[in-house]
Amino acid sequence: MSSPNFGNQKYADLHIHSNCSDGLLSPAEIVQYCNEIGLKTIAITDHDSLMAFDELKDSGDMGMNIIPSVELSSNIGLLDIHILAYYIELDNGDLLGYLETLREHRVRRAKKIVERLSHDGIKLDFDRMKELAKNSALGRPHIAEALRESGYVQSVREAFVRFLSYHSPYYEPKMSVAPKDLLKRISEWNGIAVIAHPGIYGNGDLIDHLIEDGAVGIEVWHPDHSLTCQQELYEMASNNGLLMTGGSDCHGHHRAGLQIGRCGCSQREVELLRDYKNISS
Repeated sequence: MSSPNFGNQKYADLHIHSNCSDGLLSPAEIVQYCNEIGLKTIAITDHDSLMAFDELKDSGDMGMNIIPSVELSSNIGLLDIHILAYYIELDNGDLLGYLETLREHRVRRAKKIVERLSHDGIKLDFDRMKELAKNSALGRPHIAEALRESGYVQSVREAFVRFLSYHSPYYEPKMSVAPKDLLKRISEWNGIAVIAHPGIYGNGDLIDHLIEDGAVGIEVWHPDHSLTCQQELYEMASNNGLLMTGGSDCHGHHRAGLQIGRCGCSQREVELLRDYKNISS
């Protein structure tokens, strides 16, 4: 069974991040660029945030299909597991409350890390970190940038290695969310749960468990998936009747393989995703 290669088809990119989470481009800039390169369908999948859709709702006809989506985090111990939720209900009160709880936890987490750094003489301006975060959820990348700006490190990478890694004494865990619980919530919010970049986990049993727990699709086409990995995921999805998606996971950087539209899926995958939503509604 041969996996169709997204190649030069430019139909859909179902994994894009805006500056409402940790991307560089605004939602409007993303839509403008996607129109320029001829994409027909996109999904802005910001981390734990739906703010992009607030920015776009008064934009009128944007020339393409934009699927309401979000990328949500769960974990097993220190292993982060991301789930893409498509066709999510943007006005669902329980979902909005859940995202607000995550934002509040991120602020408390950041404050604890900054307090620990300060105790060892590493002084950072918390208000400056909130400025760096702008509309996005405050997190370790903003602390890393503050460390760089303040001269404690030369780069964001060095900040993570020295101060913000899992093994650092300054590290504070994220809010723990079991994948099974998250998948149940997504179902209750009438979203379609797709496992993000499953190839990076390198664990087929984990993927099987996530499917058993409620995931109905897998992201087959992703910049971090080799052709062999894509083939294996395509066969897994085909053999198990799963939905398939693909996307660039673009955060606005220009590193090869991360540009919008460089990775995605065809019209068929988009139609199957839409049909699943219509049937399950």
